Amino acid sequence: MAEANTGYLIRHERERRGLSTTGLATQVGCTVRHIELIEHGKRTPSLPMLRQIAKVLGVRTAVLLGENPRDSHEPGRPQIGDIERAIFTYKTLAPDLEPPDAEQIAERISAARDAWFTSPNKYSILMRTLPRLISDAEQLVLEADGRPDDRRTACWVASDAYILSRGVLKHLGRIDLAHLAADRAMRYAEETEDPLMIAWAHWCLGQSMLSDDMHEVAYDVARRGMERFEPALADGDDRHLSVFGALNLMSAIALTRSGDDQQARELLRGPTLSMAQRVNERTNHFGLAFGPTNVAIHMASVECETRRPEDALRVADDIDITHAPSVERRTTHLTQIARACEDIGDDVASLVYLLRIERECPEELDQKRLLREMVRSLARRARPSWAPEVRHLAERHHILQ
Repeated sequence: MAEANTGYLIRHERERRGLSTTGLATQVGCTVRHIELIEHGKRTPSLPMLRQIAKVLGVRTAVLLGENPRDSHEPGRPQIGDIERAIFTYKTLAPDLEPPDAEQIAERISAARDAWFTSPNKYSILMRTLPRLISDAEQLVLEADGRPDDRRTACWVASDAYILSRGVLKHLGRIDLAHLAADRAMRYAEETEDPLMIAWAHWCLGQSMLSDDMHEVAYDVARRGMERFEPALADGDDRHLSVFGALNLMSAIALTRSGDDQQARELLRGPTLSMAQRVNERTNHFGLAFGPTNVAIHMASVECETRRPEDALRVADDIDITHAPSVERRTTHLTQIARACEDIGDDVASLVYLLRIERECPEELDQKRLLREMVRSLARRARPSWAPEVRHLAERHHILQ
């Protein structure tokens, strides 16, 4: 099955509503020519523009990405049916001969999280490990019923497993399952009565809202989490600062997407940066990668979100992403900068950043639809001097088939 083309889907939704390219461009805030290039697959819309197009057309962003709510069987896409079955049918799974051990499951979750944030093969690894982690964590909760202390420990482990699952499912385009994972993470976190876990689950839930264009809800979740968690900061450590800082970062992005980018900039440059400078970002608590580098990456994100590619590139010039311990943070930033380069017409620079993404994590180009469309679009516009590099990149990831 061919991958869904975002340009085609935009044209389909636009025509279905009887909207002209001029009408769509006017409401989105771009030129008619830019919309035409997108619809014909010669330009790839940035995520901020895609969200604005989706808003004008009255659909979710995921619809324009062609994300199937069910398991995808496209070439190069992982099969996530095992994760889906683990989430929905854990109570019917045959139990192990011995009940799972909380400490052992926690160690397995930690190892899986390390792989997700550091391995170039993170998708393949997590597809194999998540189903059993979810079912074992759920079984641990069931086994602990009636023993309050054991129940709290089991809920901590289960919440941890679902927080990790939410991030993986979001990147795989299964927003429906990501929402469910975030909800379960929040529910189990509340049972732990641990302020740190509850705050972290708020971050997870807010991220789920952001991924589905629910920006105001995400901001409310972040602020509620910060208000509940702030009293625990006085006696906390770097883990507490990392989670609180991550909630600040999330609220800044939510503010930007809600139209208050100036307040977002002030939040990032002020209290969030001050907090980040107190944290050793190399420790990467909970995989959040909170620290000065991550704050700087979010500063560039604000400019990308507000469709100011020149400003985004200016901010990015001072960011050394080798200081970011998370491959997810590095590839997300490189993707944004590749898009900013494309927006200003610097296709060669865009290609350089795509090749850097491939070096960091080749599977990103196998799984991310917009990245694959960027490569297709570049291939259509390629000059003879660098066309072979684009073609070879596409061939390595089966993009032009």
